[in-house]
Amino acid sequence: MKARAWLPLAAAGLPLVLGLAASGLLQAGVLPNFVFVGRYHADLAALASLAGLTLSLLLGAVIGVRGWAGWQLARARAAEQQTEAAARRRFLQRLDHELKNPLTVIRLGLTNLQQQPGLGQDPSLARIGQQAQRLQKLVKDLRALGELEEHGLERGAVPLAGVLDEAVALAHSAPERADRVVNVDVQQVPWPLPPMLGDRDLLVVLFSNLMDNAFKFTPAGGRVAVRATEDSRQALIEVADNGLGIPAADLDHVYEELYRADNAREIPGSGLGLALAQRIVALHHGAIAVRSRQGQGTVVSVRLPLAGDQRA
Repeated sequence: MKARAWLPLAAAGLPLVLGLAASGLLQAGVLPNFVFVGRYHADLAALASLAGLTLSLLLGAVIGVRGWAGWQLARARAAEQQTEAAARRRFLQRLDHELKNPLTVIRLGLTNLQQQPGLGQDPSLARIGQQAQRLQKLVKDLRALGELEEHGLERGAVPLAGVLDEAVALAHSAPERADRVVNVDVQQVPWPLPPMLGDRDLLVVLFSNLMDNAFKFTPAGGRVAVRATEDSRQALIEVADNGLGIPAADLDHVYEELYRADNAREIPGSGLGLALAQRIVALHHGAIAVRSRQGQGTVVSVRLPLAGDQRA
């Protein structure tokens, strides 16, 4: 049991200890030990012991009741969270199922239309294709969220440089993003950044989502910077861009599923990227934070545990 767990017990026993100490001093003659005569005969030493015992019992009862009430409250909260998580999983699975089949039909029909003579370059079909692609990304992210709710993660020592390189390649692969400048800087001095402790596949998903947002909301010719350093035996990774930025009124809502800021509603996306990122970070016992200035850019900071202290 941790040291703090003994504090309530020590507090409850303190009056008894003080009463016994006073009783000992009175019986030893250090303090005058008066005798009270009434219906009951008792000296001051006995009264001191009795008072200490009574106060300790009362205080112990109060602490016990409060501890029991706190335990019951924590138990009720845990049960409520489990119920909410189960309902959430069912919702995500049902939504994934309901969207997947119609989307498959839409994409097959769209492909057939685009193969018809004279329709291949129709701008209306191109817009439908973009929206279908957006829905496909939504289904993929919904499925990923549902799987995270059901399964744990495999922890191991993961070199960060390789994860970031793979995430950048995934997010930067689209031809329309080729003109964005990206710079990745992983700490090498005064020592290389130690490996992180986590699930490599999920970490790639995490950072590819963050970089996907950075590229998506950064206009042509913009810049994306990825910085990774060691900070207080944690890995601190920042994904920064000089894109649209997030309005101050929307910052408190960026982790909400399907939420999109007012200035980003016309840009294709699922609205699940940061919600998914936050969940992966939580599974790794890390922390995520977003700083942004509208019209100047955004910085997403992620702190993750290192596999161990690798310093000499």
